[in-house]
Amino acid sequence: MMQMILDGLSALGTATIDPLWRPVLAWTALALPLWALLRWTDRLHPNAEYRLSQLLLAALPVGIAAVGVIEMLPDASQSALRPARSVVALPAIETGPVSVPAGSWTWMHAVGLLTVGALGIGLFRLGRLGLDVLASSRVRRRLDTAVKPSLEAEMDRLQERLGVRRSVQLCISTDATVPMTLGGRRPTVLVPERLAAAPDKLRMTLHHELVHVRRWDDCAQLLERFVAALFAAHPLVGRLRRQIGEARERACDAAVLDDGETPAGEYARLLTAFADRASSPRRSALSLSESPSSLIDRLSAMRSSMPSFLTSRAALGTALVAVGLTLTLGVVACSDSVGPSSSPEEATESSPSTAADDDEVYMVVDDPPELEGGMKALQQSVEYPEVAREAGLEGRVIVQFVVDEEGTVTNLRVTQGVEKVLDEAAIEAVEEQTFTPGRQDGEPRKVQMSLPVTFRLDDGSDGEANESGDDATTSSAASEANSGGRLFEKAGIQLVRVLMNEEGRLLIGDEPVEMSSLTDAVRQRITADAARAALIYADGAPGDRIDAAEASLRALDLQMVYIKPAA
Repeated sequence: MMQMILDGLSALGTATIDPLWRPVLAWTALALPLWALLRWTDRLHPNAEYRLSQLLLAALPVGIAAVGVIEMLPDASQSALRPARSVVALPAIETGPVSVPAGSWTWMHAVGLLTVGALGIGLFRLGRLGLDVLASSRVRRRLDTAVKPSLEAEMDRLQERLGVRRSVQLCISTDATVPMTLGGRRPTVLVPERLAAAPDKLRMTLHHELVHVRRWDDCAQLLERFVAALFAAHPLVGRLRRQIGEARERACDAAVLDDGETPAGEYARLLTAFADRASSPRRSALSLSESPSSLIDRLSAMRSSMPSFLTSRAALGTALVAVGLTLTLGVVACSDSVGPSSSPEEATESSPSTAADDDEVYMVVDDPPELEGGMKALQQSVEYPEVAREAGLEGRVIVQFVVDEEGTVTNLRVTQGVEKVLDEAAIEAVEEQTFTPGRQDGEPRKVQMSLPVTFRLDDGSDGEANESGDDATTSSAASEANSGGRLFEKAGIQLVRVLMNEEGRLLIGDEPVEMSSLTDAVRQRITADAARAALIYADGAPGDRIDAAEASLRALDLQMVYIKPAA
């Protein structure tokens, strides 16, 4: 039971680390200094602080979505969208749950446990948000929106003057202690009854709430709460949402005072009158109302001189576009650069002739590099690993590299992998090749290229190279293998082959299998009356894992069980 839980946590961690946790980590590294700057600086106009804070929060889901979209694009499109000089994001080495000795704990289990905790907290907060939405709807249905004609006339005048095009309801409530706006398709402005007899205070109150409606702050707040609930496990997200709420009110105060119709002293006294009151939690759950501490902060902000930095729409719009693009592209690039490598050579090996890092690498040149000997030379250099042939592994590996000014292959990396043993074989084959250098304006230049190498099991074909120049294919004659390379039959006896790599991971064909489920996995693949099993282990495979796998296979009571190292 414990092993099943650990396997599930490992699988969950493997499935979520690239599409979720790496973008979240990248967003945190980029957003944290900007959040601290927004929190402590006093040079920004309140509206600029409000919009930039919203942008920081929005960059988290947008960045994660951008990474997901790019990962689903074909490789050519990914190369065009990602920065040319950044580290290329590679597929994860493990395509399924990682087999580890029973009861052991790895960092991937910790990632899976973190994912479970984050999902639990997020679902709880989303449930609370849904309940708040329902409670707000019930409150609105019970409100009496019938008001005096004079109040409706004042409301209409202010709407026309402020350019509010949305339909807004006004409600004078005996229960409300502070003014608030309940958002929705038709927002409702809820005003305490005592303000109805004070025309000046009522006008300032309506002015403030209508500014919220004009800017669609109610809808923005609902989206902010949704994102905050979704990522509730992240401590920065909650702090950022609270900062947005405080900045929203200060920005609204600034808009009211900038209008010129509202005296600053009278407006401050109005805020003071509400500073010691709190709205009902049921009504304020989705309303645009703030805590008394926030109101006090607003009074302090009003007493200081209004900052003038980023006040114009053009300057603010330019700043928002620049920060938004920086955050989104930064999340994509950072998530890309911390991606796992498909081969150890990628991070460590480069040719001695590699020039300085600041040398320009061309993507397109007048005369591209040409492979000496053609694709047949590459095909002849590719060796089909015996351990992969025994396991029935096949697939297409795309290797990206740089051809330097001397025609030497450098900076190899796998951009599309199959399995580690095949990825390494492809890299070794491409590394042996030489090219005629690419030229731009007659001068030899470094050029980035990529080559696909296909490993295919067939019925004994000689593995001729693809003369189109688009691919290099190597084949392995496997007379005992069926088309899928998974089950082997000879003289009516079915042979199921199990591969163990040097890390102790089990594969049947190209499918990973957990040690705890090895017996059932082999039994499900047996379709003949007579069957045998072969455990083929790579050099360096853990001895205890070999013994455990042998015991599982012998428990099947097959006709024969072979245990042998890979050739």
